Amino acid sequence: MLLRSAQACLGLASVLIGAGSVLAAEPLAPPAMYPPNTWQGKSTAVVRVLNRLDSRVETIKVPVGGTSQYETLAIGVTRCLLHAPTARQDAAAWLDIQDRRAEGAVFHGWMLAAEPSLGILESPIYDVHVVTCEGNDVQPMLPALEHPPVPPLPGRKPDGSQSGQEQGESGGNAAPQNPGAAPSSSGSQADHGATEGDQP
Repeated sequence: MLLRSAQACLGLASVLIGAGSVLAAEPLAPPAMYPPNTWQGKSTAVVRVLNRLDSRVETIKVPVGGTSQYETLAIGVTRCLLHAPTARQDAAAWLDIQDRRAEGAVFHGWMLAAEPSLGILESPIYDVHVVTCEGNDVQPMLPALEHPPVPPLPGRKPDGSQSGQEQGESGGNAAPQNPGAAPSSSGSQADHGATEGDQP
């Protein structure tokens, strides 16, 4: 019983190894990527405001082109952008912030969610950060995502067959395992063609 189980395990292992080698031989296309620094416009900005006096945090949703009030702050949003899905997660919003108190802080510019230190409201009371952008897609729109083609294997034509020169070389050097049988494009011929293609 133990002998049969061991033989079955060895047979299954050989099948899996053979399937793995076949899959490993199949080329894969590079991942589809958007160009660097590509952004998608969104219709709503999500902003987080911290009141340092009482440590209260509020999350405010401001529509692009609109203004929202928070205590003495007027927070306006001109644009809100999300990084492309294949890039590092980030959001950027152009904010116009006015503290209506006497000598209140003013901010006009970009704030980045991933790097909040690049845009700061210099206020002793309030701390404002961009969290993300959401809502409907607006300008600018993401370009069409181009999928790279699958690269051919070395020594193979785009249709998967070997070139005539390489077939002659591999046929002259490789000894057939079964005399009288037709040569196969897999096995020693494919391995030899790949080796010849890899040499400079």
